[in-house]
Amino acid sequence: MTTQQKTNLAAIIKKAKDEITAENRPIPTPGPDEILVRNHAVAANPIDWKIQTWNVIITEYPNVLGSDVSGIIEAVGSSVTKFSAGDRVAGFASVLYNQKIDHGAWQTYTLLREIATTKIPDSLSFEEASTFPMAYATVAATFYLLWGFPRTIGKVVQGNEGFLVWGGASSVGAATIQLANTLGYKVFTTASLKHHEYLKSIGAFATFDYRDPDVVKKVVGAAKSSGVNLTIGVDAIAENNTSKLSSDILTATASGTGKLAITLPFPETDAKPEGIEILQTTAARIFTDSQDVGAWFFNDFLKDALEKKYLVPSPPIEIVEGGISATQKVFDQLKAGVSGKKLVVKVE
Repeated sequence: MTTQQKTNLAAIIKKAKDEITAENRPIPTPGPDEILVRNHAVAANPIDWKIQTWNVIITEYPNVLGSDVSGIIEAVGSSVTKFSAGDRVAGFASVLYNQKIDHGAWQTYTLLREIATTKIPDSLSFEEASTFPMAYATVAATFYLLWGFPRTIGKVVQGNEGFLVWGGASSVGAATIQLANTLGYKVFTTASLKHHEYLKSIGAFATFDYRDPDVVKKVVGAAKSSGVNLTIGVDAIAENNTSKLSSDILTATASGTGKLAITLPFPETDAKPEGIEILQTTAARIFTDSQDVGAWFFNDFLKDALEKKYLVPSPPIEIVEGGISATQKVFDQLKAGVSGKKLVVKVE
């Protein structure tokens, strides 16, 4: 009887702007604070195709892109204490900030940092679990690093406090809706009409069509008529004029000063509004600037929230057939435009 040899099929980008090619590469060995995961699902993010097309962020080649993975732990490093071989996990792969090929998601085996890994309940499929690491890392950076919220599960605000999410059907938008709702906010969000019922099911208080030319006026009017103090928000899209529109809403509804977190830099051509603190949020910061935030959120908070279903993976998934070999197809599909769903591949 023979044992099948393990292989690491990887989606490799050999140089800037190259097409992805699927090739076998060595299975990495975890360092002291690292975890080797045999991936069972990988999810795509817009930054994946943007890196390939725009030649941004990644400077070391050849490389493997991707941030969102889930699977079963194969081995752990000598200093790892919270995980063991055989654990079902999801994690934020760190190639975006450390440039290391072993830390990219789009391969069969990925190295994860212990502080960027969470155990997942048996009730979650690997495909579902692959969708949230980058989104929730971004949300954690926003609430607990940029804004300094207390590290707790449950309500931290009382009364009619409102929260704006521009782009609620995106991964970051849907994650923000859920966490803001858990913290006690009444969430006002924009999205395509077809996503409104889903967004209400995960915690949105009021939904608005972002295509409506009067969307700013309608959000402001709804907040005021509901007696909601709308002072804080996230622009999960941060393209075209969405940050300006988000700022306009907060300017009209915030009493005093407002806060807006955005996922891309504020456009240089737009004047920043007075009275609104605008900060850019990025997922990697909770694993670089404030590693204690990352460790608490992924090792403790997220594990508990998923088990108790305070938070659920969102948006809905679409499986793209072909596994790792379909990576370029996934990037192309995402680049062409995907709304209200997360593209995922199964890693066989």
